Amino acid sequence: MKQILLFVYFIAAQGTMSQSMKLSLEGEEWSAVSEFPVAGRQGILINQKLSFGEYHTLLVDRSWTKGSSSIIGLTQGIPTDQDFQKIITSEKVKKNQTLYFALADSLGNQARAYCITNFKSKDFTIGNNPNSVIEIFGDILGIGDDSSNIFYAMFYDAQASNRWELMIDNQEAQARPKAYTGYLSKSKDEYYTIKPLSRVVSKKGKTGTMPFGSAGFEIRTKDGKAVAAVSMIDKGVVYLTHVSPEEKILLSGVCAALLLQEQI
Repeated sequence: MKQILLFVYFIAAQGTMSQSMKLSLEGEEWSAVSEFPVAGRQGILINQKLSFGEYHTLLVDRSWTKGSSSIIGLTQGIPTDQDFQKIITSEKVKKNQTLYFALADSLGNQARAYCITNFKSKDFTIGNNPNSVIEIFGDILGIGDDSSNIFYAMFYDAQASNRWELMIDNQEAQARPKAYTGYLSKSKDEYYTIKPLSRVVSKKGKTGTMPFGSAGFEIRTKDGKAVAAVSMIDKGVVYLTHVSPEEKILLSGVCAALLLQEQI
């Protein structure tokens, strides 16, 4: 109950302070960062359109699962293939806890995301995909512990030729923002780390640390280089460093998923 109350207070604090603070991004990587305010995150969510910079959603669907079964499978392969094998099954997941969206840039690059959130780690049934984020980082992520607010997402390009998986424990990210690390991975050799951020800058330029919870996330390569960040304050802001358009659309898709997951 104490954790729930703290979370409620954190959300209330965001509502009152969001206009006067922003994320504190520290390090040389952020010296020439591109900053994109987000539009469409709040307000009426019917036919929602999220956008920031040159990126915009083509579709946002919060009920991409079909049928009345209470078991939802998250799978490996191309979504339209008959051999789309299950790697994760979560029981007791409702349709309003799922999200599909497609994000595009001005060059026509796309990121397609299948997301599921707000379920317990003990509900996982893990398959045999050696490149799954769970198989690679399961021990680090604490799979098997009784966490009650896991966020998982699969990302594909327009041809469904590349697959990345994201997993974040929202409960841990808020309770232990300095210690917690989430992961975005394609294989054991290709991955990013995702760290909660709790340092903020006031409108007057003063830097401080949130008393509890986090205000956003920072994405870094496996070598520790910062490449993107997303602020969850108010309408949201996305920060992107100078990387290739293909990497940017993936990172932008991840930032969009983190922004949209609160409304799943």
